[in-house]
Amino acid sequence: MQPTWLLALSWASLAVGVVSFAIVLADTYLRGHRQPVKVMEIVWLVTVLYVGPAAVRLYWNWGRPQALEPRRRDDKPRRPHRGVILTQVSRCGAHCALGFIVAEVALYALRFDPARNGLWIAYVGDYLAAVTIAVLFRFFEGPARRVAQIWRALTAVVRAELLTITVFESALFAWLTLAHHMVFPEPPLRPDSPTFWFAGQIGLIAGFVTAWPAACWQVGRGLRVGPR
Repeated sequence: MQPTWLLALSWASLAVGVVSFAIVLADTYLRGHRQPVKVMEIVWLVTVLYVGPAAVRLYWNWGRPQALEPRRRDDKPRRPHRGVILTQVSRCGAHCALGFIVAEVALYALRFDPARNGLWIAYVGDYLAAVTIAVLFRFFEGPARRVAQIWRALTAVVRAELLTITVFESALFAWLTLAHHMVFPEPPLRPDSPTFWFAGQIGLIAGFVTAWPAACWQVGRGLRVGPR
């Protein structure tokens, strides 16, 4: 069994994420600050869930619709550079976070045991789930729901998001490997433990920070995932 202090810390960290989630949820749906691109509402809710109060501050400064489009003197809207990069990282991070949750829960339901089957299976599942969710986000934000739109969504993800997702996932997997083998080796980390999700939070935050330079590079090349 995990030490009492570690379980308490894990529960506290998860609770902070839930409270942060509730703050952004209330601001979006009760106070009416809806995003022009609806999938960004999911993105911000997922981001604050694993980053916590720091992401709430980022949302307040750069994520709310009116914060992302300050007015120039000629009264034409302009999205700030940091807001564009933050959108890139947050959106790709949301894909990775949702992929992590979906894949890990599915593998646990299938009685996957990383101690016996190998962590690489979970990592493949997490990565494929993240890319699939990215494609679905692209598909459902498009104007049409046709089969051809799936190919366009996949192409857009490969062109504008795959690099950031890959860097994000690499940092997440590196941390999870350390967590499983060195930081929290006994008992083995499994999704039925709050420590597993606490370790996941840390890994996702590491991915968020690590993916920032990749997002800067993509934005510099004119590749962006945020709303235009």
